Amino acid sequence: LIAFISGIPVDIMVRDKTIRMAEINFLCLHKDMRSQRMAPLLIKEVTRRVHLVGIFQAVYTAGRLLPKPVSTCRYFHRSLNPKKLMDTGFSQKLDGTQLAKLVSSLRLPILTSIPGLRAMRKGDVSQVRKLLNRHLKTRYDVLPVFRTDAEIAHWFLPREGVITTYVVDDAEAPGKLSDFISFYSLASSVLKPAGVARSKGAVRKPHGVRPQTTHATVNAAYLFYYGTKTDYGVSLTEEEKLACGGHKKEKALVKEKENALIGARLTGLTRDALILAKEADFDVFNCLDMMDNAMFTRELKFGPGDGYLRFYFYNYSSRSVPAEKIGFVML
Repeated sequence: LIAFISGIPVDIMVRDKTIRMAEINFLCLHKDMRSQRMAPLLIKEVTRRVHLVGIFQAVYTAGRLLPKPVSTCRYFHRSLNPKKLMDTGFSQKLDGTQLAKLVSSLRLPILTSIPGLRAMRKGDVSQVRKLLNRHLKTRYDVLPVFRTDAEIAHWFLPREGVITTYVVDDAEAPGKLSDFISFYSLASSVLKPAGVARSKGAVRKPHGVRPQTTHATVNAAYLFYYGTKTDYGVSLTEEEKLACGGHKKEKALVKEKENALIGARLTGLTRDALILAKEADFDVFNCLDMMDNAMFTRELKFGPGDGYLRFYFYNYSSRSVPAEKIGFVML
């Protein structure tokens, strides 16, 4: 096998319009075949095959800047094993005192904090689909539409070394789910002694001698989808309404309060995901500044990386979308 490219059908909602698209992903070439115009050939062939099944629009991502991205997202990284990341060259080398301070500042609680948090099971599939679709549609401008339980089962049911999903049983409504969060695994091989392979968007290491290490891989977890209830029923007091002095300001204040509640919940969910990822021997937890991720990256001590992921549409024109309004995660 010297080359690969894939395309799968997806329903993408762009603002209020749903379009059947092909999600183009996993383009890769054997290193001996690069710079021989193989990539355009693969893209041309997958385009031809997508057209044959009646799909004429596509969505894809790239690290490179091409004309013209719909949105640009930046990678953020949360270290779970600082010493290993330093030894493998993933992050900057520190002396003993600096490393000890870093380890102390990044220390996580031993136990999770959200009551009712547990691994997702088959019986949760339908509820996860409804929760996810509602969360995506309420919060973002570009999002996938999951139409069947089979899709959810394929993408989210836990598989060791592939995907991890946790759900939260709603204490106020027994038998119902209030939240879920998921992350997928993508390990990077550590090359010895020539250097190291960095995870997507990893922080650059300083120039100099490449590190020697006994580690074979860097185990990276990537934040996938999450969902939480968005119908908090926030209401304003009479004093707040008088202070607003108009319907537009009232609406903005309600939105601000809802965002604060959602942000606090997502921060707790992601903190617990970090604890569980560390427990599962992941070395770093990565995410993009898309969706509502900016609500928790600073508090949970994610650091910005040097990598960017750009979203593109093929044969579909759209205004630019800010990163926080992108709700479509590609593996």
